[in-house]
Amino acid sequence: MEFSLGRDFLGIGRRGREAAWEEGEVGELLYLVLTGLLLFLPCFRKAGSSCLAPSPPFRMNFPSHSGAPSVPGLFLAFWALATAAWGQAGDRPGETQNPVPDHIQIPPAPVLSPEEALRSFTLAEGFEIDLVASEPLVEDPIAMAWDARGRLWVVEMRGFMPNVDGEGEREPEGNIVILSDQNRDGTMDHRQVFMDELVLPRGVLPFGKGALVLAPPDLLYVIDEDGDDEADQWEVVDTGFQAGLHNPEHAINGLMVGLDNWIECANHHLRYRYRQDVWERQYTGGGGQWGLTMDDLGRLFFNTNSDPLRADFISSRYVVRNPNFGRGPGGNEGVGAKRRLWSGRVNAGVNRGYRQGTLLEDGRLAQFTAACGPLIYRGGVFPEAYHGAAFVPEPSGNLVKCYTLQQDDGGRLHASEMFEGTEFLTSTDERFRPVNAYNGPDGGLYLVDLYRGILQHRVFMTTFLRRQVLERGLDRPTGLGRIYRILPTGAKPEAATKLEEADWSELLPALSHPQSWYRDQAQQQWIARGRRSQTAHDLVRRHALQAAEPLGRIHALWALEGMGGLDLSLVQAALKDPDERVVYEAVRLAESLLAAPSAAPLADQLRQLFDQGSGRLRWQILLSLGEAANEAGDAHLADLLAESAGKAPARAAVLSGLHQREFSFLKRLAIHPGWQAGDKGQATTFRLLARSVVREGRSSRVQDLLDFVAGLTSDWQQQAVLQGILDGRPKGPDGKPTYIPLAEAPATKEDWAASLVESARSLGEKLYGQLAWPGREDIEWVSVPPLSPEDKLRFEQGRDLFSRDCASCHQSSGLGEPGKAPPLRYQPWVLGSKRRLIRIVAGGLTGPIKINNREWNLEMPAYAASDEEIAAVLTYIRREWGHGAEPVSAQEVERVRAGLQDRIYPWTVEELLQADD
Repeated sequence: MEFSLGRDFLGIGRRGREAAWEEGEVGELLYLVLTGLLLFLPCFRKAGSSCLAPSPPFRMNFPSHSGAPSVPGLFLAFWALATAAWGQAGDRPGETQNPVPDHIQIPPAPVLSPEEALRSFTLAEGFEIDLVASEPLVEDPIAMAWDARGRLWVVEMRGFMPNVDGEGEREPEGNIVILSDQNRDGTMDHRQVFMDELVLPRGVLPFGKGALVLAPPDLLYVIDEDGDDEADQWEVVDTGFQAGLHNPEHAINGLMVGLDNWIECANHHLRYRYRQDVWERQYTGGGGQWGLTMDDLGRLFFNTNSDPLRADFISSRYVVRNPNFGRGPGGNEGVGAKRRLWSGRVNAGVNRGYRQGTLLEDGRLAQFTAACGPLIYRGGVFPEAYHGAAFVPEPSGNLVKCYTLQQDDGGRLHASEMFEGTEFLTSTDERFRPVNAYNGPDGGLYLVDLYRGILQHRVFMTTFLRRQVLERGLDRPTGLGRIYRILPTGAKPEAATKLEEADWSELLPALSHPQSWYRDQAQQQWIARGRRSQTAHDLVRRHALQAAEPLGRIHALWALEGMGGLDLSLVQAALKDPDERVVYEAVRLAESLLAAPSAAPLADQLRQLFDQGSGRLRWQILLSLGEAANEAGDAHLADLLAESAGKAPARAAVLSGLHQREFSFLKRLAIHPGWQAGDKGQATTFRLLARSVVREGRSSRVQDLLDFVAGLTSDWQQQAVLQGILDGRPKGPDGKPTYIPLAEAPATKEDWAASLVESARSLGEKLYGQLAWPGREDIEWVSVPPLSPEDKLRFEQGRDLFSRDCASCHQSSGLGEPGKAPPLRYQPWVLGSKRRLIRIVAGGLTGPIKINNREWNLEMPAYAASDEEIAAVLTYIRREWGHGAEPVSAQEVERVRAGLQDRIYPWTVEELLQADD
């Protein structure tokens, strides 16, 4: 049966849907646009399905995503042949890819049986590794998740790189399978296919009556109506993830329920929650490339290929909650993890193995090039030194590295290597590819081993690696895969209790269990089953206040939040807990109550805690008080920040919570007794508040701000506000600061100067020259001609393409993401020469390049899209976010591309600057 695909419905059938163009892994400066080519193939189907489910309502509105464009098959075939003929997409111009030096002897890489593979491991003393599943029970595993019955849900990306050129990658061969240990001997022995015929699936999370499944381009809630462990119908929770169809490294993944009951993702700027029959979405700071984990306190950890460990020290939603202020600190930050490695074998088969510094003198990998799938160990059975340690797989080096983490008083984490001269786990088997790590119900550390020769995706493969793959037979076979478990020597894995079937008496102590699987699953079981039970509420409430273990009290509190059982008395009691970890979570939980008129005593209690807690707790109190958005909260923030204005994290915490209240807060500070000192921290706060008011772009509010600064009598306050107004000037079409628009003329220049204290007049005169109002004739505006009807349509098409293919890295704001993609806003490379920009997108770009004084050294392959699609994306980024550069036509793209037919390599910055425009 075939169904057409509408906005709210998912087509079902053996050829359920066509995919769209590939996204570009925008490299560098423009790490910008879509890369490569997205071949047309169906996305998925579940055999025998005949149900359609409409998408549920949302509480937030987001841009819609267009359908897939139609691409001539002849062009696709030509492009595939041309790519192979011209060289590899990962090749850089001017680089000599010398073969591996003769003195390095590369050992053979035969396919090992699971038993042979076990003998290839060297593991840290005191541990042992055993096999949990292998082919044919599981094939090409990339991710997994446990359900409340102790079963393993595994994502099989069977279509990934079936050969060195990736031909046939879009065949619908992926599966979601459920593995179970039916004889309870600790080894999986049964396989159930939950969903099949998927194209490059990349995530699964058991949830509700089925599972959340990442099946590009969609995030689906897949429902098993009849309990037979097979998908029956599904809802589209979110869509627009075509990036996952072109490059598995740079798209949403890592579905995981966080401590605060939100479903978190890696490589994505949203998180999700199902509440009161509605799917909610919330913006976050994003972060990570492949894999996601958390510690006992709910802090998220992730990485990029070359940076083994990064973290959110605070919930990253705070980092992006005030666009007027900008991105604050605390989210997606490095932890200082050293990148050096001690592999157990020659690792010549890495993408940049020819480059100096990639390999050591003996041929082993020198540092991370494929870090992924990190894990914070929370299993409860490893020695104490390992609890809370970070384990980072490096599949290119055939190893797993371990770091210990130390927290400073301010809540930041710092990593140290657990071992020097060796690693936690190494293998002499080149095909050992650990790509994800997880905590298990038995306290074990579980490793997902993709087990294959080819790891590098075709979009970035170099000629050096391609030659090795073919010469050494690393392209065959595929369809293998293993899952391993690591436990302390002599430890016997215990079968998991089926919490899905547990009664209240069994489920309550699970909230305090030493193994994280029990605590996490119990919390979600109470939410799913106890919401409407007063007995359940009473039991969990008692546990939150009386459980012996602090982690048990924390999980009980968040379970009550999910059950709708929080109230003022409970939170106030939790704020008095003797363990600061519990108090910290109580501060976060207080946010949902602070806005109520009756919650003033709660805000007072947070104020009192500020003086008693650690730097981490004080940071969170400043963040949480901002959620009150009322008189009581802002009054306390003014008091507290007066003492902490010299600390950038404290300033950012407060300003991030003042969205559209910056002006009123500034006026509060101007008359506050504690804000008259005028030290550097206080002046910076005034400047940032004024800048935020201007950035909001409301001319009436800017006019009020000008009147306000004229009435100030403090010289430092006037200077700080004037500088902030100048700092907040909008940028023009050329990316440079331009005039601040006013709805009407301000005071005369003379009257304006007379209103300022003498020390501020010079700055005031400079600002006056930057004001623009109707009728002012002594300034020149940069003309921005309106878009023609044709260009407007092109702009809208570009918006859809950008949202679908670029926003996962560059963000819908165009501000990029640290460690992954540079900003596009107001960049000369975007707003300058059209021919140069077309060259970048059509021919590819390779770093290094400097953006906003920061060097980026990424790669962007050529975008093999049509002239019209390239023109649409470029028109969009040249006219969005306040940009006013000229649109780009398909004819202009065609003319530039005509001169690139013989070009093999991506452009360098030097070549682009020398090109004749």
